Amino acid sequence: MAYSQTMKRLDWIPALALNSEPVDYQHQHLFEIYNSAVDHEDDLLDKEGVLCQLFEYAQFHFSDEEALMESVGYPPQALEAHKRLHRDFIQRLDVLQSAPAWELLDYIREWLLRHIMAEDSKIGRFMREQNKAGVE
Repeated sequence: MAYSQTMKRLDWIPALALNSEPVDYQHQHLFEIYNSAVDHEDDLLDKEGVLCQLFEYAQFHFSDEEALMESVGYPPQALEAHKRLHRDFIQRLDVLQSAPAWELLDYIREWLLRHIMAEDSKIGRFMREQNKAGVE
């Protein structure tokens, strides 16, 4: 069975927004890349290219997000824990590259949703509480 028949696309909803334009845009772009991988189930080369793009963009996004956290004075211990989550995701993607596509995509989907809702939302809350610039 083709995995796109069982894999759900990721749809951006306003509830996921941190109200930091660059971070929200990057999260939306990660969703777009993920959806492209789901859409390319029948073309292995396209799918692999999309997954490579996701891997590279995630690293770019994580670096940007971590720099934002540092710039707003995010608590050092919480920042280090957040960075560790990012590193663990990248390492897991590397391990799962040889796994069946449905397993890799399921991991990506669940991780992105859980991470944005549970972890990244803390950044937005911290920035609102600190009344830092860059938050609408």
